Amino acid sequence: MSGKKVIVIGSGAAALFLASALLPANNVTVITKKSKKNSNSAFAQGGIAASHLEGDSVAAHTEDTLYAGCGHNDGKLTAEIISEGKTIIHELLKNGFPFDRDGDGEYRLGKEGAHSFNRIFHAGGDATGRLLIDYLLENIQKGNQVKEYETAVDLLIEDGRCAGVITKDSGGRIKARRADHVVLAAGGCGSLFRYHTNDQTITGDGLSLAYRAGAELTDLEFTQFHPTLLVKNGVSYGLVSEAVRGEGGFLTDENGRGIMAGRHPLEDLAPRDVVSRVIHEEMIKGSRIYMDRSRIPHFETRFPTITGICRKAGISVNEDRIPVAPGMHFLMGGVLVNKWGETSVPDLYAIGETACTGFHGANRLASNSLLEALVFGKRAAEHINKKPAGRWNKKTDRPINAVYHVPEIPLHQLKERMTIDMSITRKKDRLKSLSDWLNTLPSQEINVKDITIEQLDCSHIWQVAKLMTSSALLREESRGAHFRSDFPETDNQWRGKQIIQSKHGTVIRQNEGIWKPWTVCS
Repeated sequence: MSGKKVIVIGSGAAALFLASALLPANNVTVITKKSKKNSNSAFAQGGIAASHLEGDSVAAHTEDTLYAGCGHNDGKLTAEIISEGKTIIHELLKNGFPFDRDGDGEYRLGKEGAHSFNRIFHAGGDATGRLLIDYLLENIQKGNQVKEYETAVDLLIEDGRCAGVITKDSGGRIKARRADHVVLAAGGCGSLFRYHTNDQTITGDGLSLAYRAGAELTDLEFTQFHPTLLVKNGVSYGLVSEAVRGEGGFLTDENGRGIMAGRHPLEDLAPRDVVSRVIHEEMIKGSRIYMDRSRIPHFETRFPTITGICRKAGISVNEDRIPVAPGMHFLMGGVLVNKWGETSVPDLYAIGETACTGFHGANRLASNSLLEALVFGKRAAEHINKKPAGRWNKKTDRPINAVYHVPEIPLHQLKERMTIDMSITRKKDRLKSLSDWLNTLPSQEINVKDITIEQLDCSHIWQVAKLMTSSALLREESRGAHFRSDFPETDNQWRGKQIIQSKHGTVIRQNEGIWKPWTVCS
């Protein structure tokens, strides 16, 4: 089947790979808030994980993913994604994507935290995401439109299905774009926190829009904090990739003491949630934490992007230590979808970090995000390609009168509260206090015709903050990236190698304006 009208919200790897995989006869429009190169994918310094070396396998990669995910993954789906992802990587290799090679022409495969083999394909040293976005933009189907500086302000829901998107351009003009299918690929929600690795445009839009449309959201409490952002004098300059530790970098305090010794069998290559908590604990004690790069030869050649970030922060190439602190990096939860990326709202899809597929579990394994983005971009495209065309693309004269509630506080104040009470270590009384504060903030009601993009972003962030805090209160255990100091003993029981199925996730949906928890298999 062909000839369908598809709108994609977002311009990261998942969005662009989907657009390139849709049949040429489809009418595809990619909508992005800023430039088409503004996305978390473009910031990805790491790479794409796929088994390649002798002795490595899909099964080993799957086992590592389940181990990092603390048993919260969908085991069957995880194996499928890793297998399909490996095929996609081979296609990229065949098509000449510039993955890094050594002097002998062999692929230079990196090793990152919780991986049992060197299986990380890099491009441009630490510029994999940027080069992937450039590649996908060059290969997008002819005739597909990319609308820059246009913001999705609401979804059109008619007769219980998603019929399009209401957008606002940089000139303030409102437009109702109708479609047979809408795909949310707007990234996660790093902007909820003071320190984060996300692009400035990532403000939880996809999650908030899906919730307003009545879609189900799940596992929002599983927020991965990357252990190593370059933070100097209270300013975050960017990410220091996990690949630095894979190449021999190690974490120390100001006295040169290795802080990961004795804290985990893998020490500096422990899963991200473990490393983030150790750094957090050391910083609470008053220690300053550094990434020591003295063991890495030719650092500036191997990590040109990070070298540039260091220069921006005033750290010369001759300094061995980079000051680091944890920051919000990736959301494992999101809009609940099936194996094709379909949400609970007909004709509405979600892919990439916006979606929760069951792949990442409670803690994402390093360099699995771009893999999932490519797999679900392709899966959703294949599913849409098979759908009948032109069923719903009819015009109506309904007035556009959607409204948002915008909190009447400075955005930095909301971020500070989230950073203090909802970050790496959580506790019931602090979560309850945060939830009460979020739910009683004064707000103003603004029509989308009058709302500014800044006000819209603030409303999205506020909404997702409330959802995330509610989810964190509901999960009374420590697992993966969700660590409750009042339930600390259960954390490691899911670190065994006998994980074969996922546990139940917590789903929250909108029901007449009231939050209600539902329990389903993730």
